[in-house]
Amino acid sequence: MKRVLLFLLVLIVISTALFAGGKQEEESGVVTLTIMAPWADAELDGFLPVMEAFEAENPGIKLEYVSGKPEDTATILASQFSVEKTPADVIDTSFSWYIREQGAAGHLLDVTDDFASDDFMAGAMDMISAGGRAYGAPSVGGVTIAEYRKSFFEANGLSNPSEMKNYNDFLVLVKKIQAIDGVEGAIGSGGGVGWTFTSVAETLILTFGGVDMHRGLTAGNISWTDSSVKAIFIDYLLPLIQAGYYGEPDEFDAVIKAMWDGKHGMYIGDSTDNMMLDPASDRGVFLYPGQKGVVLWNDFWFAPKYTEHEAETRKLLKFLATKGQEIQISNGGRMGTYAKIPLDSYPESEREVFQVIQGVAVVPDMDDTIGGKFQSTFWDQMGLVWSDPSEATLDAVLETLQAASEDTLGK
Repeated sequence: MKRVLLFLLVLIVISTALFAGGKQEEESGVVTLTIMAPWADAELDGFLPVMEAFEAENPGIKLEYVSGKPEDTATILASQFSVEKTPADVIDTSFSWYIREQGAAGHLLDVTDDFASDDFMAGAMDMISAGGRAYGAPSVGGVTIAEYRKSFFEANGLSNPSEMKNYNDFLVLVKKIQAIDGVEGAIGSGGGVGWTFTSVAETLILTFGGVDMHRGLTAGNISWTDSSVKAIFIDYLLPLIQAGYYGEPDEFDAVIKAMWDGKHGMYIGDSTDNMMLDPASDRGVFLYPGQKGVVLWNDFWFAPKYTEHEAETRKLLKFLATKGQEIQISNGGRMGTYAKIPLDSYPESEREVFQVIQGVAVVPDMDDTIGGKFQSTFWDQMGLVWSDPSEATLDAVLETLQAASEDTLGK
């Protein structure tokens, strides 16, 4: 409650400032637009050049930045929209379901005619479209991928994990890592936020169930209680947790640091994690043997229809989704969804990711796509599996996930 009240206070301050600045805008001829996104520190540093480039191209528009996490804005915007107000002109979120929901409800600008689907990665525009209309634009993102420290592998005589041929090779590697002095679990377990557990779950589903199973679960056409789904967790997750091959759950950034310090040999993380690693060139990435797809998560931009500067807002939205992406990815730590970004615009560490995932399917993040009750339930329930990796707990978890899926998808 304190968090919500503080956020409301911030919105009041922002609204007051914008109102007070209205006459100044009229007199100077300069329009001020506000961007809301969740970035801070290194992530914000990578975005500021985008704002600077836009202002340089558009001297009649000034940009201001305010911070807002998707889980907060999804709650707070409801009260703003109810009185036809908005705290920002353009807003970033990773919740594609939220854009579809609010667009269909009539609260967002319809941008169908502003973008072409083939300008972005396949399926990216579909994730933010409802009833054949688009209500946002894709932004930068990343893929879920296994990562390790190259120098750690070299120092301990471990082979390049990309050379593994089958799951037995993976188990042999995990056991070798587990036996190294100082290792506190061959595989790091992020646990401060639930999506770190679901990253592992989705990777296992794509490896041992395939792309069709992942898509079927996302669409609600395959049940979580199906024996083929349960078998993946029984065969490939529970035994490794029970054997201690997964380390104790911790905040994901702490686990990444622990991997970098040699306490874990690998981590099922994110292609953007290299922003936290020094040197980033020492980070290696690989797919599980037989992995048939990778999860793409990405942010999206949307514009509430209550903006007072629609023409300028559309211009900003277009810039952020195209030129802005190329600027942002050149600073490292992000992958672009804009299809016209040349590969040599990426730092070398990101190019390795593209090389590794070449030839496998790219699927949207499951819980970001389904959203609603399912998202938080998926996060929480997978954490229970780490706490008690028993078949009885797994059965209860899968039943809970199925109920949440049916409730959210209406099936």
